[in-house]
Amino acid sequence: MKKERKTALSADPARLKAHFERCLQAQYVHTAMGGDYAIETRGNTLYLLFEWSDGGEDWINNLDFPATPYRRMEQTWFCHRGFLRVWRALRDEVEPAVESMLHRRPWIREIVCIGYSHGAAMAVLACEDMTFLYGKRLEVSGYGFGTPRVLWGPIPRVVKSRLSAFYATVCVPDLVTTVPPKWLGFRDVGIRVEIGAEKGYAPVHAHYAQSYLDALDTQIRENTAETVKTAVGVPDKS
Repeated sequence: MKKERKTALSADPARLKAHFERCLQAQYVHTAMGGDYAIETRGNTLYLLFEWSDGGEDWINNLDFPATPYRRMEQTWFCHRGFLRVWRALRDEVEPAVESMLHRRPWIREIVCIGYSHGAAMAVLACEDMTFLYGKRLEVSGYGFGTPRVLWGPIPRVVKSRLSAFYATVCVPDLVTTVPPKWLGFRDVGIRVEIGAEKGYAPVHAHYAQSYLDALDTQIRENTAETVKTAVGVPDKS
């Protein structure tokens, strides 16, 4: 019950919107590989943010999707080659920056990885990596908006566990969240949160940032109306 309550709170549309807006408004550090990131803190939370595709280098990496090995454990697991190449380059900057921030702010108790589109793919790998490094002493979670598929083939149980607190928000029927296709062996990860089905978006339009914001606003209004209905004891007509 406690886990279910935590999941419900993490997938609350108001919280999702706050995370998405933080991602959209961040001041990013631009890198040569096209993976742009930002680190912010608020209270006891460190936010690790990743920017959407904003140039030709990003699209080259987005479309370079043959699977390639990542961590060599007892069971090797595989990733989208372009995303992994960007993350490995980013990791050399991100990991020391996070470690430095944690050293300077020892009150940090939580790391939240957030990304949109290309950045959501980085958030998947960052969430796994931060859980691998800090999961025993800090709470780590991830939020992806318009997340493309990153992992390929059988996913080891330990990797699934590291991504068990990753929330992949999908504005239905966002085309980007369906690629690379499952028939090529790519897999969805984390907890899928669907929004926007009632909007009737076209697959490409559904990926726009404004579509995500509008769909989240609709979900917030519906949740508020449901809460008010419950509070005043209005019977459910269903």
